[in-house]
Amino acid sequence: MSENLPRVETVVDDLYSLPPADFVSHRAAYVTRFKKAGDKAGATRIGALRKPTLVAWLVNTLARRDESALAELFDLGEQLERAQQRGDGPRLRELSTARSASIRALTDRAVSLGRDLGATVGDNAAREISSTLNAAMADAEIRDRVRAGRTVVAETYSGFGPALLSIVPNSSDDDDDDEESDPASPEVEDDRENTDEAERNRLLAELESAESDLDTARTEVDAAQADTERKASELRSAATEVEQIEAELEAARARAQAAREAHEAGVVQAESTAEALEAARARVVEARSALDSLT
Repeated sequence: MSENLPRVETVVDDLYSLPPADFVSHRAAYVTRFKKAGDKAGATRIGALRKPTLVAWLVNTLARRDESALAELFDLGEQLERAQQRGDGPRLRELSTARSASIRALTDRAVSLGRDLGATVGDNAAREISSTLNAAMADAEIRDRVRAGRTVVAETYSGFGPALLSIVPNSSDDDDDDEESDPASPEVEDDRENTDEAERNRLLAELESAESDLDTARTEVDAAQADTERKASELRSAATEVEQIEAELEAARARAQAAREAHEAGVVQAESTAEALEAARARVVEARSALDSLT
C-alpha cells in the first residue's frame, strides 16, 4: 500500500518555514520519501527547491507571523502608486513617510523574530530585509514570493515606482517644498548607495545559496557513490556465494554419478552371482540324482 504523501505545496511551505541550517536535511528526507512512494515528479520539484539565505528566512518568518502587517504595507504601496499616477505631491509625501515608518517597523520585527529564534542578525541583514520589503512594494513577483513566505534571497528593486519614492514631487501649490523635492538631495544619494549595496548583498546571498546547493549536490553524489560501492560489494559477495554453491552442486553431481555407476556395477554383480547360484544348485541336483541311481 503506497504512503499517504503530503501535497507538494504543503512540503514547500514547510521547508521555507525552517531555519536555513535545517533546510537541506529536511529537503533530502522529503525527496527520499517521495521517491520511495513512486512520486518522481514531486521528488524532482522538491529537490530543485533552493535553500533560503538567512535574510530570506527572516522575511519568510515575518510573512507567517505578521501577515496583516505585510498586507498593510502592500496596500500602502498601492496607494503610493495611485498618488504617483495622479501627481498628488502632498499625498505622495505623506504616504512615503508612512511607507518608511512601516518598513522600519517590519524590519525591526523581523530582526526581533530572528533573534528570538536563535539567529544572529547584523546590520547588513537588517538593511537587506528593508530592501526586500521595499522591492516587494514595487514588483508583483517579489511581492507574491514575500506574501507566500517563499523568499529565497534578499531582493532589490531597480526600476521606477513606489519602492524608490523617498523624495516626491511638489504639486503646483507647494512651492515652499522645492528644496525637499530636489532629486540631487542627500536622501536620494543615500537611497542610491543603499540600492547598490543591497544589490551587492543580493548577489553575495545568491552566491552563498549556490555554494550551499553545490555542497548539497556533492553530498548527494558522495552518498550515491557510497551506495553504488556498497551494492557492488554485495554483488561481488553474492557472485562468490553463487560460485561456491555451483562448485558444491558440481561435486554433488559427481558423487551422484559415482553412486549410480556403483549401483549399476552392483546390479551386474548381483545378477552374475545369482546365475552362479542357479548353476551350483543345478549341479547339486544332478549329483544327488546320480547318487540316488547307484543305491
